Amino acid sequence: MERYWLSTLLLISALFSSCLQAGLVISGTRVIYPANEREVTLKLENKSHVPLLVQSWIDSGDPNSPPEESDAPFTIMPPVSRIEPTKAQTLRIAVTPTTNQATDRETLYWINVLEVPPQSKEDKNYLSIAYRNRLKVFYRPAALEDLSPGILEQVSWRLQGEKLIGKNPTPYYISYSSILLSDKGKAAMAGSDGGMIAPFSEQVFQVKHNGKTPGGLPNTVTANAINDYGAFVEKTYPLSR
Repeated sequence: MERYWLSTLLLISALFSSCLQAGLVISGTRVIYPANEREVTLKLENKSHVPLLVQSWIDSGDPNSPPEESDAPFTIMPPVSRIEPTKAQTLRIAVTPTTNQATDRETLYWINVLEVPPQSKEDKNYLSIAYRNRLKVFYRPAALEDLSPGILEQVSWRLQGEKLIGKNPTPYYISYSSILLSDKGKAAMAGSDGGMIAPFSEQVFQVKHNGKTPGGLPNTVTANAINDYGAFVEKTYPLSR
């Protein structure tokens, strides 16, 4: 029994130590790729005191897709790099010239940035863990402008029982950090811990009660959308049924 707890303690300690070693900082929470650009860049910075090996690739939505099986129409240079402590690396992302993308709406892809810390040669109980960051990549047709507050206002919301339904009539993917149903300014029910509505689509969010007693039926929805720069844009919408 003592041996079991000792092993568990060593594992927890190793996990905690590894967390402290995660030092890769990515300059942004999403990538916007305008169709009329030859390439876009993403900056990586090593904030740790050890060198990091970084592998990057883009997938079409399957988080389990390995780099060699990705069918996303992008190239990343460099796909693998070593970043020294306190140094930075810029990834150059280019779309494949022969790609046949949608021209009336955005297309969603995902960029994976895998951080592999070095193994410890001295400490045999040291556990090294690779960390993968996964960010959204929005391929935006040339005819579309930046995601503006006016575009966010076009989303409509309705409540059907315990389901909150958001309708997006725009050609943009609209992401949210939080969605809240309210009754006359008082928080009554929490909608979602975030989510996204695809272009020209509806998305259902399951209502989650937050333990407070509502004073009546909710009549508005307050949503924190995320703009092109990763900033939150709060808007309150009327709620229909």
